[in-house]
Amino acid sequence: MDTANMLINVVAILSGLFLYIGITNTKWGKEHEGYQYAIMLGTILFAVLIGGFIRWLVV
Repeated sequence: MDTANMLINVVAILSGLFLYIGITNTKWGKEHEGYQYAIMLGTILFAVLIGGFIRWLVV
């Protein structure tokens, strides 16, 4: 794996993590704690899309 792909993966993972933390710290996120798995899956999907988009831009 080359350096660019590794950095893209790190950016995608961090974007998903920060989005998840941001959502769960909001008032809406605290009221909907029962949906944490769905929120997590959504943020993982978002991170994958971000990584794919960045890869598409770089290549």
